[in-house]
Amino acid sequence: MRALIILVPILLFQINIVFAQSPYIREGSIGKQNEPKEQIKPSQINPLSFRPLEKCVGEKFIFLPKSKDLQKFGYQSFHIGKGSYRDNLKYEECVGRIGTITKASNSGGSADITIQMDDNGQVYIGFGYDGIDGIAPVADMEYARDKWLGKTLWYGGKKIDTYDETTDKFGSIKIRKFSTVKVVDVVAGWDSFAPIRFILQTPSGEEGFQDVTLSGTNVSYILREASSFNDYFFTENPKKIYKWSSKIWTAIDEEKVFVGMTAKQVRMSWGTPQKIYNTITGNVKNEQWVYHDNQYLYFQNGVLTGIHN
Repeated sequence: MRALIILVPILLFQINIVFAQSPYIREGSIGKQNEPKEQIKPSQINPLSFRPLEKCVGEKFIFLPKSKDLQKFGYQSFHIGKGSYRDNLKYEECVGRIGTITKASNSGGSADITIQMDDNGQVYIGFGYDGIDGIAPVADMEYARDKWLGKTLWYGGKKIDTYDETTDKFGSIKIRKFSTVKVVDVVAGWDSFAPIRFILQTPSGEEGFQDVTLSGTNVSYILREASSFNDYFFTENPKKIYKWSSKIWTAIDEEKVFVGMTAKQVRMSWGTPQKIYNTITGNVKNEQWVYHDNQYLYFQNGVLTGIHN
């Protein structure tokens, strides 16, 4: 009994050390920046290309953090060892740890992986539908940190989120569409469908965050296009790239659309639709874009021809 009393604190101490040393995990409220204590060598994987899970054998994945209210549920998509579904992995056991996928399959809408932890060799089994919740590819985060950390981007939204861990409350900072923001940190987000968190500083010095995906790897096909980096950020001033009329830019700034706008202009105004339906008749391509609240847009050869609310 005495041996157990000694071992438990030691194990907890080791878990905390792993958590603190991960460069992808950021504790606490957004605005208090943690400095990474180590750098992981860049991967040879193309982080901008989607990789099906079955092609990810040999690739490293990280267990994502969770908001305070969800930490008690742990990682419900994982269990320990082969054939055992007794317990979900506890949050403190895995958060921020990195493992290598040794087996993976994805067929009939069902995904299964085996992941071996890099620090102690522990094997976990993950399962899901077209993706495994709670993990994300390390290569995508490495690329984002190397490419954009400390850089200035143009933000396509009108607000960025904030989070207060003490109260477990979310907030937002209003920002002018296509304002410049500085990337002060790039860390792990909370969700597999948008696992890369950009910590952003506005021109006024306020800080918030935006979660995105780069490659869509381990993201359900339904959500794969929903939180793309390109939906939120530009690496150059878009108003200098696109020489559109003031009428177009005013509509985009006010998040409005009108007949005659191009598909590109509509995306910049309203963002990515939930669904797109295509039909092609001869040389004519017709599209129906479906947005939330049953809003429908109709395009012909890339030009908006109809709006139905």
